[in-house]
Amino acid sequence: MHSTRTKTKAKDEGSAFVISILVLFVLTVLGMALMLTTTTEKDIAINHRRGDQAFFNADAALEYGKNVLAAHLVANNDFSAVLPPPRLDVTVPRATAAWGAAHPEPGACDPTSAGCRDYQFFADRCAPDGTDCVRVYIGRVLRRTDGTLAQYDFRMPGGAPAGDLDGDGTADLEGTTTLWVRRPVVGTQDYGAPSDASPSGRHDRAILTAEGTAPGAIGAGAARPVSVRRLEMRVRRASTGIEGDDFTVAVRVDGFRISPF
Repeated sequence: MHSTRTKTKAKDEGSAFVISILVLFVLTVLGMALMLTTTTEKDIAINHRRGDQAFFNADAALEYGKNVLAAHLVANNDFSAVLPPPRLDVTVPRATAAWGAAHPEPGACDPTSAGCRDYQFFADRCAPDGTDCVRVYIGRVLRRTDGTLAQYDFRMPGGAPAGDLDGDGTADLEGTTTLWVRRPVVGTQDYGAPSDASPSGRHDRAILTAEGTAPGAIGAGAARPVSVRRLEMRVRRASTGIEGDDFTVAVRVDGFRISPF
């Protein structure tokens, strides 16, 4: 009888050990899952914060860009000093054409070279069959009235202070900014292309694009992931151009066909 109780007790102790191991395993899995969830939530929060910071930098740059355009407007009564020359035909043969196709300034720097951000980005608007593509470049980097570039980018030679928005040598923002200016595209040509009725072209409208990156990103195109936001605004000299909105039917002004933009 004593021998039977000893064997039963030994079996019970073995079962308790196995149950303890299983419980420990389950708790370990739950702990790892909780840790993974916490880490993921933290990464999401950090990415959201960086995205907001990049957005606010782009928004601040956009406001500053409006002031720069206003200074040019006061000095020249239009935006001719900062706008790229108008292209008579911006149609490219296919969406995969090289970056130089229908380029606004054939002699401009190659956007793949260090320090050059002119016309760095573009989009092709094509017909459903992939033909009659119109290439829209972000445009030329905005220049202030003193000729300096309204940008900070990590590839810029000379190295302006990070976040120096207004070019005064001191940091205004934590992060980087770049401003571009371009002409609206009207049909298959740039707005302001010369016509018989207006040989000097029109320079009263511009599209301003602002890019902002989060602090520590050292600029878009760095060797690590970076939060980038771009905002765009259409600017028009008061009491000029075509009145209306994006849904207005295209009209003719001085013999020059203008479609909404």
